[in-house]
Amino acid sequence: MVLQNAIWDFDGTLADTYPGILASLQKTLQDFNYPIQDASELYRFIKLHSVKEYWHQLVPDENYEKIYQYFQKVDHQMQKQISLLPHAQMTLQKIVDHGGHNYLWTHRDNLVWQLLDQNNIGQYFEDVITSQDEFARKPDPAAINSLVAKHNLLTVQTAMIGDRSLDIQAGQNANVQTIYYDVDQFHDDHQASYIVQDLQEIVTLFEKD
Repeated sequence: MVLQNAIWDFDGTLADTYPGILASLQKTLQDFNYPIQDASELYRFIKLHSVKEYWHQLVPDENYEKIYQYFQKVDHQMQKQISLLPHAQMTLQKIVDHGGHNYLWTHRDNLVWQLLDQNNIGQYFEDVITSQDEFARKPDPAAINSLVAKHNLLTVQTAMIGDRSLDIQAGQNANVQTIYYDVDQFHDDHQASYIVQDLQEIVTLFEKD
C-alpha cells in the first residue's frame, strides 16, 4: 500500500545535529570534571541508546537534573547553525507533491521551530510535537497515537521515520509502518517495515501508480 503520512524524527534523520550534541556532551563532561570520552564511542552509544541514557548511567541521581539541564543549555548554544542531511528538503517536498502529509515528533524542545525555519522546511509540516508537549519519550507510542487520532490518519498508510531503533520501536508500538534511515550503517533497524540508506528512497513509498 502507498504511504500517505510521514511522522519524522528530527535529530540525525532530517538534521545533522549530532556534531553539536557531541560538542555539548564533551563540554559538559569537562565542566563537571568527568573524563572526556572518545567521540566515536560516545556517538555510537547515544545513537544506539540516547543522550538521557548516557547521563543516567554516568551521573548520580542527585546530580542528574542539574547536569542534564546544563547540557541542554550548552546544546542550545551549539545548535545555532545546523545543516540538513542529504535530500531532506527534497524528500519533504516530494511527499507533499504526491499528496502526502509530514508531521514531526522530536525529543528536542521548542528550539526545533527555529531550526526548522532557519533551514526553510517548517512549511512542510502540518503538526509538530516537541518535548514541551510532555508526551512520554520514545519508544512509548503516545505521541504517535495522538497524531493519528488528531489528524484521522490510517495507520496502514502512516510511517514513523527515524535513524534509531527507538524511533522504530515507537512506530511499532503504535501499529504504524516504520522506516529506518541507516545513515551510520549501524543496522539497528529493529525489523523496520522499510530500511533506506538515503532519504530520497522514501519518496517512492509515497508515489501513487
